[in-house]
Amino acid sequence: MRIVGLILIGFACLVPLYWFTPLAAARDPVALFSQYIGSTALVLMGINQFLATRAPGLETVFGPLDRIYVLHKWLGVGAMILLGLHDIIDAEMNGLRGGALAGIAEDIGEVSLYGLLILVLASVITFIPYHLWKWSHRLIGIFFFLGAFHFFFIEKPFSNVDPLGLYISAFCLLGIVSYAWMSLLRPLAPRGHRYTVRSVRHFGGLSEIELAPKGRGLRHKPGQFAFVSIAAGGLPAEHPFSFSAAPRRDGVLRFSIKDAGDDTRRLRRKVEPGMAATVSGPHGRFILPTDRDPQVWIGAGVGITPFLALAESLRHKRTGPVRLYYCVREREDIPYALELEAIAEEVGDLDLTVVNSAEGVRLTPDRVAADLGGDLGTAHVFFCGPVGMRKALKGGLILKGLRASRFHFEEFQMRTGIGLGALAAWLWDRGAHAVEKRRAVGASATD
Repeated sequence: MRIVGLILIGFACLVPLYWFTPLAAARDPVALFSQYIGSTALVLMGINQFLATRAPGLETVFGPLDRIYVLHKWLGVGAMILLGLHDIIDAEMNGLRGGALAGIAEDIGEVSLYGLLILVLASVITFIPYHLWKWSHRLIGIFFFLGAFHFFFIEKPFSNVDPLGLYISAFCLLGIVSYAWMSLLRPLAPRGHRYTVRSVRHFGGLSEIELAPKGRGLRHKPGQFAFVSIAAGGLPAEHPFSFSAAPRRDGVLRFSIKDAGDDTRRLRRKVEPGMAATVSGPHGRFILPTDRDPQVWIGAGVGITPFLALAESLRHKRTGPVRLYYCVREREDIPYALELEAIAEEVGDLDLTVVNSAEGVRLTPDRVAADLGGDLGTAHVFFCGPVGMRKALKGGLILKGLRASRFHFEEFQMRTGIGLGALAAWLWDRGAHAVEKRRAVGASATD
């Protein structure tokens, strides 16, 4: 994500201090601090609702959409921490007179807090099925509205028409309008580009779908992704998929979709040629650099899809030498090997290597460095695949001389947790270790 976006969010959270600080001379500073962090939580949630709209220009300020989703998650977690602190730290002040709705606003604030807490936790617990998560996620805006109601009518040492009140209110309105657009207006408005399913192929665990435009189609770059909806084909809600082919003159788009969940498995069973589809986008910044430095592409499993489009683009774009590692788990799991081999023979600068873990072969930083002759200082590395594999390769390659800024990747899973699974596994291991230690001590004492 881009640093300018993070700076703007941080600045937006600090601005209220300009008005809160003078109030501390005449008010309880602890209660005032509680009101500040509660107000900051509303600012973050208002920004977060706006980020969810995928409005034009957001990627320019905050970075690629996959990074925006990560930012969206952590802003939500951060806002909930602030709301929790606001609830714990007493915000009541003596000498304040509230309006007729002040008491109701207090109760509604409690409803908002616990509703948001439950829904945010549901968002970061990744084993909850996607359709249930998506349904529950839509309710967050309702509880945010209740939180805004709490702010508008609760007792506070400033008026809603004061500069501070107007500032916080602006972010509340931004969030409410963004939520109303996404939940009520956007579903009714024409969106995306209209396509027709031209062909469908199934092989292995993939469904390859080609979409022909009805009229003017979207224009994309190799390496980007779009949101696809095929209502009659079992995919009524938009899902993000990478383009698996470079832009074509006839505007036909190709997507290679893994059967990874209920929706994509239903798509495999139901999608047929002739069905109507909607595509919105494109999004992403997984795009080749303009220099001629050597490049390493690593696609694991279905993570090969953006590299199919990038490989096709080499027919028309000159770049540095490219070494592509196609990482698979079994021999039957390489549906695009022949296609990539044909492209490699044609363009010359593309060197394809299939890394099959079923044969006991794994891609390691040592192997990548050795294949590049030990020179990683000038190389670019592009990765698309599981998070664990990405972290292991990135850390090892940086230790061998790769510049961190030259390791390019997209979030393979846009819906990610906050490490609760890892924490639970660590606690389980620690508990099991403690039990084993007690048993060993008991056995030793018996002997």
